[in-house]
Amino acid sequence: MSKVHLSTLATVVAIAPALVSAQEEDVFDLGEIIVSGGFTPIAAQKYGRSASVTTSEELENRGITSVKDALRSVPGLMVNGSGDTFTQVRIRGAEANHTLILIDGTEAAGGDGEYILTGLDTANIERIEVMRGPQSVFYGSNASAGVINIITKKGGIGTEYGGSIEAGSDGYQASARASMRTETGGISLNLSHVNDDGYDASGDGGEEDGIERSTAQLSGDYKVLPNLKIGFTFRRSEVRYDHDRTSSTATDAAG
Repeated sequence: MSKVHLSTLATVVAIAPALVSAQEEDVFDLGEIIVSGGFTPIAAQKYGRSASVTTSEELENRGITSVKDALRSVPGLMVNGSGDTFTQVRIRGAEANHTLILIDGTEAAGGDGEYILTGLDTANIERIEVMRGPQSVFYGSNASAGVINIITKKGGIGTEYGGSIEAGSDGYQASARASMRTETGGISLNLSHVNDDGYDASGDGGEEDGIERSTAQLSGDYKVLPNLKIGFTFRRSEVRYDHDRTSSTATDAAG
């Protein structure tokens, strides 16, 4: 059986030369595919690491609208923070800056800094992959506890578009997406906006601490050669949130 080797040249470029015999025409069913922190597909039954995958269908069926809530149901993960404004993820008791968070294979935070899941929603997410354990150190010292790869929707063959909006007494959430794709490549645009009035973190009758997040992502890829695909991803998020000042002498919410 032929072997496939993959090398990541950049966060948006991957080369996968396959040495396939011309006489080999059999089709092999690999079953469910897991991709963790990279571009290489691995058959689930051959994946010997501790990994979990949460799909968009599961998120929708369970009514989960934020990434932090989706991660709370993953074994071995602890999600904590103060409201929606400062959320950290720890894997198997390690520090938050030992968990590497990727968005479409690209680091969400630079250096050894941790990524704060402030208001990150699941509107245009295809799946969330989590790899736990020391084997994740392959991705660097800031991934010694594990890797979380958040993969966004790229669309299927043809033209696709859609959107959603949810509103309630405490805020609203809206999203839209559009994509065009052929056998050789495609382009997609994802937009989302979340406005949450929040709650009084002080618990003493103070003002509500809300959050507002807007995200836009444009990505595309093109198959230059049968075994060579190039692509790009541009993502921008803007977050605004309220928080209470801390004072050692405060005795009520106003303080």
